[in-house]
Amino acid sequence: MAKYLIICGGTGGHLAPGIALAQKLQTRGNQCELVVSCKEVDNRLCAKYQTLKFRKSPGMAFSAHPLKCARFLWQTFAALVFAFKLIRDYKPDAVIAFGGFTSPPFGIVARLMGCTLIVHEANRVPGKAIRCLSRFADRVYLPEGVRLHTVRPRVLRHFGFPVRADVKHVPKEEAKPRINVPLHSKLLVIFGGSQGAQPLNDWVNQTVRMLVADGICVYCITGPGKGAESTLTFESDDGQPVQVHYKPFTDNVGLLLSSADLVISRAGAGSIAELITCLAPSILVPFPHATDNHQELNARHLERQGGCMVVLQKDIGNLYREVLDLIFNDWLLSRMRENLRGLNRADWAYEIALDIERIVRRKEQFADERRALAP
Repeated sequence: MAKYLIICGGTGGHLAPGIALAQKLQTRGNQCELVVSCKEVDNRLCAKYQTLKFRKSPGMAFSAHPLKCARFLWQTFAALVFAFKLIRDYKPDAVIAFGGFTSPPFGIVARLMGCTLIVHEANRVPGKAIRCLSRFADRVYLPEGVRLHTVRPRVLRHFGFPVRADVKHVPKEEAKPRINVPLHSKLLVIFGGSQGAQPLNDWVNQTVRMLVADGICVYCITGPGKGAESTLTFESDDGQPVQVHYKPFTDNVGLLLSSADLVISRAGAGSIAELITCLAPSILVPFPHATDNHQELNARHLERQGGCMVVLQKDIGNLYREVLDLIFNDWLLSRMRENLRGLNRADWAYEIALDIERIVRRKEQFADERRALAP
């Protein structure tokens, strides 16, 4: 039985694939521990997965503000100490990092201690942590078509985003009744993510009466700390009751996305992978402050493959018209779903788990051979 340490805290886009990989590795008889941050988004998501073991690491994102920069340096030092103690005591066969501010301390310590280091980048533009760690990693996973000049070809693999086992497509006739939405009703689902929820929440509040007048049910995931859970009932222009649901958080993403006729979402790699898995047509509104504008590049890549439409946040005034043009166009929605089905080609959590196990076995065999040849 191999032991793995998975570094994946800070945002849902880092934590979700870490959980997906841990689930797959555990089902294959391995032992896993996941390192997360102390942020609320991590606490919320971790609470659902009682069979996984999580450890909270110190750390925070870099800031140029003098006081925050001092805190960043102190937190980074604390994270290095934490990483050293954990790797020394746990003795993992490999450390797997998914990026974000939790990854560099563990990647650096893993390399200094001679531990196998594996990194995974899901976005079309690799983040700073992955660019740094990829220079000395034993394996680097990047999206198809993405390159890094610092990565040696023999360690590079173009693998996709590991999706959690519980995020899966459910037939609409089964999914809608389970979230109390009439099967015949059009359902618009809005996901703003952990950072960019407020502008999309504001858009819902401004347009909700027009949406329900058109008979469109709305399900808005507002984000933690951005409003209380509530359900409001309105009346459409033809006299039918139409519900609007507000929830700060959902732990059943697969069911909600499968229920949707159309999704409005940010364009993180994790969100896109879940949309593809659940065959959910979408309008993506990239978060404009994402590092290196990676969300727009993610969104444009999916748009070129016919899986979504893209509306930039500066053009959010056009979003209502785009929703109406798409949500009642059953032919176009069907084409989008077929395109998404074609993109849902592999179980990437399984493929990555298989590859990691091969790396660890080869390293063990090499060590055994060296011991056998030693005088």
